[in-house]
Amino acid sequence: MPKNKIYLANLNMAVTETQLKDRFAEYGEITEIQLPLNKKTRKAKGYAFITFAQETSAENALQQNSKPFLDKEITVQLATEKSRKKQLSP
Repeated sequence: MPKNKIYLANLNMAVTETQLKDRFAEYGEITEIQLPLNKKTRKAKGYAFITFAQETSAENALQQNSKPFLDKEITVQLATEKSRKKQLSP
């Protein structure tokens, strides 16, 4: 998996894509922000993914790990491939 994507956790449920872009744009060009929303409340689920154009931008953004953002201490780490359970065939 390319190392130009970060995973953010423990986000404030009121966070917006604009706020994320404003906070992380200083590290480099952002090509995509994924901010999953709760279907009922339409508020953020508390995590997001940000993809940068350059790997060095993502690495530099790791500096935000454990820093306060919208009254919460956020987790920032490089995104990893989600492991999927393989189904056994009968």
